[in-house]
Amino acid sequence: MRRWLVSGPTADIDGRLAEVFGRGKLAATQVDAKTFPYYRFVDLFKASDTYFATRQNVVALDSQHDDEGLNTIVHSKPSRWVSRRMKRSQNLAWPVGPGTEIFLPVDRFWLSYGDHLVVRLRYASEMDVAVLEVAAETAAIAEDVLKRLDEQSVAQSIYRNRLLEFVAESGVMDEHGNVERQGAPRLRFKAEDRVDDADIVIDEQIRQMLWRNVIDLHHRREILKAHRVPVRRGVLLYGPPGTGKTFACRYLCSKLPDVTRIVVTGTAMLRVNAIFALARLLQPSLVIFEDVDLVFGSREVNLYSSVLGDLLDQMDGLRPYEDIGFILTTNAIDRMEAAIKDRPGRISQCIYFGPPKAELRRRYLQHYLRHYETVGLDLDGLVAAADGTTQAFLKEWVHRSVQIATERAGDGGLGGGLQSEDFHLAMAEMKAFSEGTTGRIIGFHVR
Repeated sequence: MRRWLVSGPTADIDGRLAEVFGRGKLAATQVDAKTFPYYRFVDLFKASDTYFATRQNVVALDSQHDDEGLNTIVHSKPSRWVSRRMKRSQNLAWPVGPGTEIFLPVDRFWLSYGDHLVVRLRYASEMDVAVLEVAAETAAIAEDVLKRLDEQSVAQSIYRNRLLEFVAESGVMDEHGNVERQGAPRLRFKAEDRVDDADIVIDEQIRQMLWRNVIDLHHRREILKAHRVPVRRGVLLYGPPGTGKTFACRYLCSKLPDVTRIVVTGTAMLRVNAIFALARLLQPSLVIFEDVDLVFGSREVNLYSSVLGDLLDQMDGLRPYEDIGFILTTNAIDRMEAAIKDRPGRISQCIYFGPPKAELRRRYLQHYLRHYETVGLDLDGLVAAADGTTQAFLKEWVHRSVQIATERAGDGGLGGGLQSEDFHLAMAEMKAFSEGTTGRIIGFHVR
């Protein structure tokens, strides 16, 4: 396949298209078009390139024509206001992985002279969408090619089985602080920070619940489908801040490498329909909504009641055979809408994450202390002193104690290992100015 930019025997784009079909047949050419979310651009580009890679007499032409669709270019006379002279297409950076991007032209034509076929893919920045257009000799051919490219782009998607983050960009405001334009949703790749079984300290009952309702459901989905068990399931993780809900989600993501995992936070949750459309496209998929009480609170005080309705509709609309699971996390289950948390058809399992009991606190401390010399530590005393603390507090407590130990040693070392007194000083410092309810700020005595 040859690739031309703007050079060639014909300098106008409509003239170049006429060469493909022959000027006598151009008027009878059928053009089909379909609009896709912006993030489909790379997948559609790769699918189109692959489709024409083995065909003969194909030219890839990069020429930008923002003001006219393919149907207008093929069937209408040039406007006096719009030039059809070929001009070099802008190349735009597109993410294809965590910290990785490629540059692609925002307007490309594939001209297949042998098949009398033209495919055009462009990024329409004003609408933030990808537009795929096909011109062929008959409507049936145009429709078939467009369908093939769509299906191929989904099957070979760069997003499939990846860890993704659905975020909302900041909106545009005027000088008075009023929102002129809402922030556009963006799909990003997240770097996978793998969490293995040895990396997570968790109550065994909670681990079993996570396994049953999330991991096993995906690993054995074909078997369960054969026994008429729906493989879509909703799980709600709730409890005070710092008790391990987000870390548990990272653990689940690590256990499901063959699933598309989509993390949604903040105002991006307002794009419920777009999120579930993406999950359906890339299933099997797992959607994680973090801190859902910020958006999906009780409808009596909810500023986003229409979005809440969208979420309920999407939950109810999932078919039993759809490989889509979702996890919701919240620090304030009492503020959540009852229609979400209290209906088994929507949430199949609620799991409480609270301050760890003594045995779990011991395991946490042993886990965080595994890299240090601890001969001088009274571990039983530390476990008792940490009663009521959260997992996040225990982690910070160890780090603060190590810092104090290096100060005590004075030579950059740990002075023969960590001492219980290092932890007593760290505890007193961390509890300073945190009497009463303010103790929750640092996760101490969250009860």
